[in-house]
Amino acid sequence: MKDPLQKVLSFAAAREQEAEAFYKDWAQRTVDPAVRVLFGELGAREHGHWQLLAHITPKDLVAQPHQAADLAMAEGLVEIKARAGIALHEALVVAMKREEASARLYERLAELGGESAPLFRSMANEEREHKRKIETVYDEGTPREN
Repeated sequence: MKDPLQKVLSFAAAREQEAEAFYKDWAQRTVDPAVRVLFGELGAREHGHWQLLAHITPKDLVAQPHQAADLAMAEGLVEIKARAGIALHEALVVAMKREEASARLYERLAELGGESAPLFRSMANEEREHKRKIETVYDEGTPREN
């Protein structure tokens, strides 16, 4: 059986890879120059996140080994997927939800108190900043293109 913390790390890395692909795809598909730039930048940031996650081990996460036993974090993870053929405004909503879910996950990982806690706090803050940027584009009335 896979270590629960390793399962969470693998899940997080896979979600970052999916986010990178999602943003790169939309950066090429959209005709809106602001969204194209934003999604290109976010794709690059998500690439960096999953590369960071690839080097973190469960022992980097837990200050006190007994903390992991009560965590049950893996059961609370939610996948947020985009369906084929969504419009840009729907893609922005999916992106906001993904960024918020990632921020919550990284906050939970930071709460474990291991040596990677500062990194996870920083990643949570960055994901929330990504969400704010996407919200700004959405609130400015992004065209409803396909």
